[in-house]
Amino acid sequence: MGTLRTPEPSGHRDGAFGLAVRDGAVLLVHNKRVTAGGLEAFWDLPGGTLGPGEDLAAGLAREWREETGLEAEVGALRLVVDGAKRAGPEAPAVYTWRAFVFDVTTDGDPEAGAGIDAVEWVPEAEARVRLVAPYHEALCDHLAGDPRTYRTLTWIESPAEAAIDAEVPRHLLVVAAAAVVGDRELLAREVRTALAAGIAPAALEETLLQVVPYAGFPRTIAAFGVARPLLGAPASDTLGEVAAEARRASGEDAFTQVYGDTASRVAKGLRTLHPALADWTLEKAYGRVLARTGVLTLLERELLAVSILTAMGGLDEPLLGHMRAAVRLGATPDMVAAAVSLVPASCGPGKREAARRLLAKV
Repeated sequence: MGTLRTPEPSGHRDGAFGLAVRDGAVLLVHNKRVTAGGLEAFWDLPGGTLGPGEDLAAGLAREWREETGLEAEVGALRLVVDGAKRAGPEAPAVYTWRAFVFDVTTDGDPEAGAGIDAVEWVPEAEARVRLVAPYHEALCDHLAGDPRTYRTLTWIESPAEAAIDAEVPRHLLVVAAAAVVGDRELLAREVRTALAAGIAPAALEETLLQVVPYAGFPRTIAAFGVARPLLGAPASDTLGEVAAEARRASGEDAFTQVYGDTASRVAKGLRTLHPALADWTLEKAYGRVLARTGVLTLLERELLAVSILTAMGGLDEPLLGHMRAAVRLGATPDMVAAAVSLVPASCGPGKREAARRLLAKV
């Protein structure tokens, strides 16, 4: 079999997965995937998202090693599934994806790799019961004996989930949450997935820079340490080439847009706490970071703020303020709820539930 590669670019979210069968059992991994507006754990075949132009077999072997601890001998291509994610049966595609399923031969006892909850040999009939994610229909049919080697599949998602994708790519929300809590494995995985999905490195960089006013320089530097090898060399920072006076004015404008008619009251409250806090908030948090709208819009940044503050936990007052700001800038309450739901459970127990309780006040 000749070398198969993903096109450059493919226009899809491409992934390669391995089907290993031994003594009537299929090797499955249990890990987290984004679906229905949240990060949920599913059983799945070992494998994952590939980059543009990547060798399918080599990419699958790498993912297999990372997820199961075993070496994979990649065999014949068994199934190709073209999928489209839509908000409704007649709605345009939010994005399209393509899954390549290969035969795999592997030896040894598997061990769950980083980010994998469990890896098991599962009897084939039980495997079809465990494969319950929206994108597993074609694979389950294949395991049940469907002879077709090519399938198409439409995955209907919730309106809130579709709206989030329309305003800010969900991967950026997960990247932001992973960065502020220091989850290096999740951050690296989501950056790779985002790049493979066609998200520009500049958008990922701006997402990480937004960590500064919320979680500080140490977290931001650590996050860039994980992401930089994946993003490549940084471009020159043209967004930062703004005079101090202009930054202050841009910061005040962004601050007013975020807080609306409460802006003066919020600024006064900051000055009451300490005079420097108001100046630093306007000049640095807003003028230096949130006013950088050349790559991300202010609405996108407010949805990122919701993700960041939810992941950090225990910050109800500022979180509620940024939830309201997102709505003030055009988000729907459902979109804000979806941004909360996308914060991974690994960021800490109870954080999403605490944030959801604030949604009634938005």
